Amino acid sequence: MRSRIVEIIRWQSPLPQQEATKCSAHGRQGCSRDLVADVYLADAGSARIHWTVCQHWLDHEPDVAHYDAGHA
Repeated sequence: MRSRIVEIIRWQSPLPQQEATKCSAHGRQGCSRDLVADVYLADAGSARIHWTVCQHWLDHEPDVAHYDAGHA
């Protein structure tokens, strides 16, 4: 099931990851980068999925550039 980005809310200040709030994209793989944004995704099974993400994910996820191009 392919998801798509429906909203990105970039924070004014990065926040360190904590036990309760991990990078949704990398948290299970040991990401320790600061969190910088809320990302909302949708797929066929759910209308709104919330992720918190690091800058690395924003910089390297191709769908972010596509989203930004359509929302500039």
